[in-house]
Amino acid sequence: MSKRTSPGICSDVCDLAELIGEFAGDERHARRLALDESWTRRWATTWLLDGGQVVWPVRDLGSVPVLDSKPVRGFTRRARQRHRPGLEFMVSTGRQHGFESLEERDLLRALDFVRVREVLP
Repeated sequence: MSKRTSPGICSDVCDLAELIGEFAGDERHARRLALDESWTRRWATTWLLDGGQVVWPVRDLGSVPVLDSKPVRGFTRRARQRHRPGLEFMVSTGRQHGFESLEERDLLRALDFVRVREVLP
């Protein structure tokens, strides 16, 4: 049995900086993005409201009634799939939230540390 060299991160003695690491990204992909002044009009989001899909440009997200929306698609867990979806309970919201990858699960945990009031699917 090997001896642990690090005590690990304990929620009662760490801060947010220890939970989230900076990612510089891949410059090849960044060059492909056209992030000029018009990108917020060109990129859109899809929301499910009252049983129908509604599309909003990113620039108008402040007017989206997000608390009335539902996830556009659901997800299930089955054997041998490549990603790891699941549910994570967050103390700050008092509910479980879905994640589709281990990275998303870790982000939910980090957001719980800063006591977010809401997390959207």
